[in-house]
Amino acid sequence: MINRLLPYVVAASLVGHITHVHGSESEGTNFFGVSDGREQISVIPDNAPFYENKERGWFWYEDPLTEEVNDVEQSIQEPPPLTTPEKKEQPTLAKPLEPKPLSSEWFRKNMEKFRDKAIDDPTAENVSTYMYLQRVMLDKAEKFADASQKLVMMDAVLDENARRPIATFGAFAKDDMSNRGTQKATKKLAEQAGIWFFYYSTCEFCVKEAGVLKGLMNAFGFKVLPIALDGLPLPGGAFPEFTTDHGQGKKLGVETTPALFLVKPGENGGAIQIGQGLLSGDEIIRRAIALSHENGWLNNDEYDGTLTVTPIQVDNETIKSIDEDTMDKPGELVKIIRNNLKKKM
Repeated sequence: MINRLLPYVVAASLVGHITHVHGSESEGTNFFGVSDGREQISVIPDNAPFYENKERGWFWYEDPLTEEVNDVEQSIQEPPPLTTPEKKEQPTLAKPLEPKPLSSEWFRKNMEKFRDKAIDDPTAENVSTYMYLQRVMLDKAEKFADASQKLVMMDAVLDENARRPIATFGAFAKDDMSNRGTQKATKKLAEQAGIWFFYYSTCEFCVKEAGVLKGLMNAFGFKVLPIALDGLPLPGGAFPEFTTDHGQGKKLGVETTPALFLVKPGENGGAIQIGQGLLSGDEIIRRAIALSHENGWLNNDEYDGTLTVTPIQVDNETIKSIDEDTMDKPGELVKIIRNNLKKKM
């Protein structure tokens, strides 16, 4: 009989103990002092024995939670083995071809080396080697000069004698032709354009320039308009009839005196700066002709007649027309350049 009642006695004693511990908690959440688990979160692990996790109930059997060994092994995976990247074979660069011994390229790359060796260690062998190599190099240059001279003799387009005579009397004749062309072009400009002469009355260079301009007026018939930047005449009365500057100097960009401008009236005219600062008569004419040709006031024949060297030159249009394909065809390249030069002769 005692053995039958023993479980109930043990249960009653446990209930009394739990009631004593949780007696201070509210009645709505405790039944016989046992919490229904709504007011707190259990901090006891899930795999604790059932008597340490009383909120989960009493006396029914639960298998203790155990981690599957296989799950743990799967969660811990060994890192993949390190693989060494395959080395890509680098393409072997072709060794640059060395220039042919004693060629022009070989001399450019090696001559200094032999010279330095002879200077640093001037033995008979080193100096002799350098001197004989130099002899070969000079002989090659002389042969090239001879071949070039013979070719020029046979080709008038390449002969500089066509641009300006080599003979002294021929050069003098060319200079006379140039002087006549200059006189002609200058007189044409004097008929079409005049010279504006900006000055200060206190400028000594302006007094000198006034004398030069007087000579150009007498020689070619230029009309000169003196413009006083300070409104006063030049000392000595070189140009008693002058005009006062009314903003022309600022508009044309006069910064120093004397300042000269070639001015042409009309629809195709305008003002061309000849120069600022003291200039000689020949320099004034040379600049006036060159700048007038640039602005279309003189045509090509009039301008070429003033030159002491005939301008036989390859024009830019021909140069731009030559492409890589033409460069690979030496015969065609020479033909294009030569035909262009022949037109200028």
